[in-house]
Amino acid sequence: MKILVTGACGFVGKHILNELAASGHEAVGMDVGAAPAQLPPHRFISANITDADAVAGIVANLAPDACLHLAGWSFVGNGNPRTVLDVNLMGTVNLLDAFRNIRSTARILCISSAQVYGMTERTNPIREDEPLNPGTFYAVSKAAADQLAQIYAREYGLAIMVARPNNHIGPGQSPQFAIPSFARQIKAIRKGAPAVLKVGNLDNHRDFTDVRDVARAYRLLLEKGHPGKAYNITSGHEMRMGDILNRLCELAGIKPELVRDPALYRPLDHNPALNFSRLREDTGWAPEIPIDQTLRDILEDS
Repeated sequence: MKILVTGACGFVGKHILNELAASGHEAVGMDVGAAPAQLPPHRFISANITDADAVAGIVANLAPDACLHLAGWSFVGNGNPRTVLDVNLMGTVNLLDAFRNIRSTARILCISSAQVYGMTERTNPIREDEPLNPGTFYAVSKAAADQLAQIYAREYGLAIMVARPNNHIGPGQSPQFAIPSFARQIKAIRKGAPAVLKVGNLDNHRDFTDVRDVARAYRLLLEKGHPGKAYNITSGHEMRMGDILNRLCELAGIKPELVRDPALYRPLDHNPALNFSRLREDTGWAPEIPIDQTLRDILEDS
């Protein structure tokens, strides 16, 4: 398939471009930055997802068979509401309207987030048909785009699916996120910096999936997913942030002093535990990359 990948310059972008190429698909990236190393210039289009006319022109000229919609504001704890909604919600409107009017037969995978369920403790892992309860500006924007995509699928007969990934980590992630921040500090310590590591709340628990496993899930959904459905993506294994940091330090062979930085501290909360049986049943996906391999690759990349 010829697949348009919005947000191709982001963290997940380079991994999905590699995944699609390895599976024989033709990927064309779209983003506001320069072309990522995985794409030659003639297979990259510079455009902003908030520019409806530009998006429509790209869909008309490219005539893709499918689209992976990654473009969006991705950092949970940052951004003003207007900007976050403009990018995550109205950007999705622009994209879906372009396909509805120009390329209605294309398969579309819109990337939502596990954050749409809310950061609450539940007895059983959450299934896709449970109510959404977003608790941040970011989560509200993703929940609105998530529901909008499903309405477009139902009302216009478009082949749209929604993916709700839990936290994902791996090489190439911005150090504004906790684990790559730890890794960068650890690398500096190994190079001779003082053995002091700034941390936030280490008692929060998170379910982390390797970004390369997530990219494989996206590819499988584009190939095999059922239009109109939402799909959870998760490793199914929750870990305490302090335990992850300890493992990073063990792998690096250091024992730093930990200093709490108020700027990094987030209140104790509960990352939603997800049930991914629908994804497994429809595509055969299951996580494959062990957490130690992920952490080693993050340390190598930092």
